[in-house]
Amino acid sequence: MAIEWYDEPPNGTIIDDLSTWKRTVSDLPNPIHTVFYELLLYTGFRKSEALNLEWKNVFEDRIHLPMTKNGRSFDLPILQIHHEILAPVRGLHKQWVFPSQKLRDRPISAPQRLRWSPHAHRRTFATVAMEAGVLEEVVGRLLNHTPLSITGQRYVRPSLEALRPAMEAVCVEISKRCELPAKPRS
Repeated sequence: MAIEWYDEPPNGTIIDDLSTWKRTVSDLPNPIHTVFYELLLYTGFRKSEALNLEWKNVFEDRIHLPMTKNGRSFDLPILQIHHEILAPVRGLHKQWVFPSQKLRDRPISAPQRLRWSPHAHRRTFATVAMEAGVLEEVVGRLLNHTPLSITGQRYVRPSLEALRPAMEAVCVEISKRCELPAKPRS
């Protein structure tokens, strides 16, 4: 059975209520889709980057994307929380992080559709990063955007360790916002 994917018209939406998002994603019937959306939110990956992720490119300290939208390879620093997110899908397939249940040698083509698009997850990652105090240029580096300046494009190559504190700040803030609000006492 094929899954249709509807292109998202650019509308600039973000996920305003991450506790509702967390409940919705946790209740998805397919755990592969749950992990997919969690990884999108906690990495800022594009949909295609996550869908085509292979285990050989997931390391203890980083995720390597051999080819991205801008034509370059990219290494994103990852943390323990990323490994915890990926734990439920480890061992499901030897090659693909998000395997298709129907096509044994392919990744899923599209996860269950939510009211928040995959790109809204990416915009939310960027917004939370800025609100957590991460400089816009560093947010751009975490998103693998091409810097505007010649210096940024040709000379500056921040290390994984230089980007790691920013990734930590973003993930801590996302986790705080995903917590379910305490119920009032009666």
